[in-house]
Amino acid sequence: MKILVTGSEGFVGKKLVRALKRNRHQVIEFSRSKGQDVTNFKQINSALKGVDVVYHLAVILDETKKAEMRKVNVKGTENVLEAAAKNNVQQFIYLSSVGVYGDFTGKADETFSMNPKTEYEKTKADAEKLVWDYQEMLTVTILRSALVVGANKYWADIVKMIEKDLPMIGNGENKWQTIYIEDVVSSLVFVLGKEDAFGEIYNIAEEDEPTLKELYLEVKRNLKMKPDFKSISSFAGMGLSYFNLILGKNKTLIPAHVKRLLKNRNYSIAKIKKLGWKPRYNMKGSVVHTVNELKGN
Repeated sequence: MKILVTGSEGFVGKKLVRALKRNRHQVIEFSRSKGQDVTNFKQINSALKGVDVVYHLAVILDETKKAEMRKVNVKGTENVLEAAAKNNVQQFIYLSSVGVYGDFTGKADETFSMNPKTEYEKTKADAEKLVWDYQEMLTVTILRSALVVGANKYWADIVKMIEKDLPMIGNGENKWQTIYIEDVVSSLVFVLGKEDAFGEIYNIAEEDEPTLKELYLEVKRNLKMKPDFKSISSFAGMGLSYFNLILGKNKTLIPAHVKRLLKNRNYSIAKIKKLGWKPRYNMKGSVVHTVNELKGN
């Protein structure tokens, strides 16, 4: 098939492009680093001519760039949808986020209401609504991904902070389900052309349900550090994040990220498992691979 991937130079995009090419699909890469922009309708409309399937991954994650985030995450999604409809694309696969659930108790499945809190979460929820608005014109599939673990800048910064033996914010008892990058890619490939996935939403995450404390200690073990748990209160952590936001020194320690850190992250993947997909990696496996890759092992 002829497949276009927006955000093709991103963390997930690069690996997805490689996987699709291995499966002998013709892949069109669409990325800002290539001078392409989903907020430019003419560009995306031209790129989608003759395309069978589009994976829409392009996204802004930086909570300090709210205007740009909304423009790319929402208006950009609308542009890709409109262009896909005009060009009779067969399937529109959108990579969303479990962040659309916002704050919740228990274990979130796809029937839970969207209750986004941070600007990023709100833009992903708004983009999802746009995707559903196009259902009569397009065949759509939405994957709501848990926080992706892998050797990128975000996790490099997290590992550096843990290496400095900085304390965790909060007691770490909240569930903190994530997903390894390779499993994100495999789920995206899995739903390609799958009729049972048309018009559906799926959570994707690891199967086990570790706490944040367990994840933190597992990173320490893989760094050959003493696996002791040091923490400060959530109140103190939020205070530090607001102070850091004023100074603008550390983009990892900002209020939006601290709020995400303190959330319950517990998700059901029963629906996509029933369809036939399940993750290969658990938390320990994802941490081992991520730390080893970051350390060049």
